Amino acid sequence: MLLSYIVICLFLSVFYVVIMSLYVKGWKQTKTFSVMGEGVSKTVSVIIPVRNEEKSIGLLIEDLLHQDYPKHLTEIVIVDDFSDDNTVNIVLGFHDKRVKLIRMSDIENLLTNEKAYKKRAIELGIRQATGEIILTTDGDCRVKEQWIRTMLQIQKETQAKLLTGAVVMTNTHHRFQKFQALDFLGMMGITAAMLQLKIYNMANGANLLFEKKAFEEIDGYRGVNHLASGDDMLLMYKIAQQYQNQVAFAKHPQAVVYTETMPTLGGFLQQRFRWTAKSKDYQDKRMTWMLGLVFLFVLTLFVNFFLLFFYTSILVLTALQLVVKSIVDYRLLNSTSTYYGRKGLMKSFVSSQIFHILYIVFVGSLGNILKFEWKGRKLDK
Repeated sequence: MLLSYIVICLFLSVFYVVIMSLYVKGWKQTKTFSVMGEGVSKTVSVIIPVRNEEKSIGLLIEDLLHQDYPKHLTEIVIVDDFSDDNTVNIVLGFHDKRVKLIRMSDIENLLTNEKAYKKRAIELGIRQATGEIILTTDGDCRVKEQWIRTMLQIQKETQAKLLTGAVVMTNTHHRFQKFQALDFLGMMGITAAMLQLKIYNMANGANLLFEKKAFEEIDGYRGVNHLASGDDMLLMYKIAQQYQNQVAFAKHPQAVVYTETMPTLGGFLQQRFRWTAKSKDYQDKRMTWMLGLVFLFVLTLFVNFFLLFFYTSILVLTALQLVVKSIVDYRLLNSTSTYYGRKGLMKSFVSSQIFHILYIVFVGSLGNILKFEWKGRKLDK
């Protein structure tokens, strides 16, 4: 019995080394764009679905109004999702014709029992958008002045129907916050690597670009609009299937959106439960298998710490798994953190490894079972 368990642990360890090595290779092979070519003259609409974002929405709008992209080609569409704070008044305080507000509370025929609030908000924004290109981000994000121009120049160079870019976390004063930021940088590397592997199940709606025409031709979120989450990766998958893999990762230091880490453990877990809920709906089952085996690897490592009290013979196995995980994780995180100018986060690598093991086991076990809360709403997937 114990021997069989050890064999399973070794198999999972080998798998983890292989898959993480593929991620590192895919990340490093992802093209870094120069964006030094001709200017872009396409009209762009930035869609921002918001709900109770009074603390940050004003800062984001200021960022977007000061972009180095032509003003006459840009519009900012804020879609308010029944906010009950001061969000709407803050948006209305911007007397600039580029800033447009859509209030979902003003739209008739909204289903009161629907769960896909964010998808609904984005669709409403796109419906009224005038831009050829749609950019989406979240109300709690910040962008630098080159963001729009950089994303559009990469889209022009790649002719991609959809681009997903990096999201980098700020406000990293404590170890738990540093873990979140480092973990997120790892996700950015894996997202890029997945596209190299032609697996279209990872994207981030906080930094997404797609052609409005492409969105309309695939009939938007039809077929997935019953799901509360997945406005990013489910859209990516539909576009990749329709347009023969015309999807790319915008690898450039300026093609970045910034957001703060979650301030509390509860908020962090709710966020990760929401993301984990998407996994049941991955159309490409290769991703499901990979995530499942990674979870089992980390789970066995976690269990082995307790088994050591009864079977000291597995000390070598546990140490081997821990060393294997640390080495391959370090390679990816060191590369992504260096690229995005967050090398200092690697000082928290050891403590982050502990957080990571606990997080994977807890969220991986309960993420598809428990309901999660998003913006004050309890949802189940």
